[in-house]
Amino acid sequence: MRILIVDDDVDMRRLLLHTLQSWGYDVVQAIDGAQAWDLLQNEPFSFVITDWIMPNLDGLELCRRIRGARFTRYIYIILLTAKHSKEELIKGMEAGADDFLIKPFNAGELKVRIRAGERIIKLESNLEEQHKKLQEAYFRIREDLDAAVTMQRSLLPSRALVVPGFRFEWIFTPCHFVAGDIFNVFQFNEHRTGFYILDVAGHGIPAAMLSVTLSTLLSPTASQGSPLMRFIPDPPHYDIAMPAEAIHTLNQLFQSKDDVMQYFTMIYGIVETRDAKLLLTQAGHPSPIYQPKEAKADLLGTGGFPVGMLPDVTYQEEELYLHPGDRLFFYSDGIPECIGKDGERFSVPRLMGLVDEWRDRPLQDAMAGIKQAIERWRGSDEFEDDITLLALERETM
Repeated sequence: MRILIVDDDVDMRRLLLHTLQSWGYDVVQAIDGAQAWDLLQNEPFSFVITDWIMPNLDGLELCRRIRGARFTRYIYIILLTAKHSKEELIKGMEAGADDFLIKPFNAGELKVRIRAGERIIKLESNLEEQHKKLQEAYFRIREDLDAAVTMQRSLLPSRALVVPGFRFEWIFTPCHFVAGDIFNVFQFNEHRTGFYILDVAGHGIPAAMLSVTLSTLLSPTASQGSPLMRFIPDPPHYDIAMPAEAIHTLNQLFQSKDDVMQYFTMIYGIVETRDAKLLLTQAGHPSPIYQPKEAKADLLGTGGFPVGMLPDVTYQEEELYLHPGDRLFFYSDGIPECIGKDGERFSVPRLMGLVDEWRDRPLQDAMAGIKQAIERWRGSDEFEDDITLLALERETM
């Protein structure tokens, strides 16, 4: 180990040099604090033994400079001094010294104090190494989470989707932990459009992986064996499963087979575009907000059981005819449970109030206004849970 000794007394420097070299240390000398400071900025030292009273730059100021600098390593400082009062000791420790040795010093005492300092330096070095490893692990995890967020976003429906007579808009802000929200809008044929919003319980990679699995499974492509379709004997050998049937099938598929219960809440709906009829099934998901064109917003549905929680659950369908200008809002619990700057939850009533507030504005503007209101409430654009809001409007002629 290299030790920097700092003393304006040549005899003291010679004594320290001889003693420390006899113990096997690599020793560098400085005649005062100013020279020591120059050496510290250009050479790597982890140990300094310095006199207190010196010309140009004294030991106390050297301690302060060392502690105020941003060295990449910890520098252990022993202050050599003839001062021995309690007040002087406190002053030296406040300046940044780690230990004291009173002149004239005892060689044995110096040796044990250096050994104690070496243990501190080694501990500091080990902590620094562990910190580096933790930082590397954090960056790897951060990269994985960013990739998961990118993957989540890639599963969103296309903005280019056009459903004659209807308009879909959405907000999706993934949380910084990666959660399990996913939604989609798709056309079965020219007269039927399906959509869903679901929220996998929990956060992190397992929730994101299940949401990706569900996104792949919940496709209207019959060749994938989708729960959204059912087999029939006659060509084309498949038919569209109604919402309650589709969710019942999902519930059978995702029953937990071990002690780890992983379930999800969901709303699945089908819009019959010819007569504007909506069939809707709710599986433990927050109740959607129905906003008639000429009336205040209200909640639909009674809840139902989450998918994968209990076997043999019966799911119900809700039937609703949409009139021109009517809107429906489907959301995940990340919105009502969003904690604001004052520690209060955002709540469903507050969301319903925003829906009413923006009723007379175009749906796209309404969604942008709601998003801004949630971010203002949060005081940030980062959230502890996914923020998902899917809106459906029957367009006016």
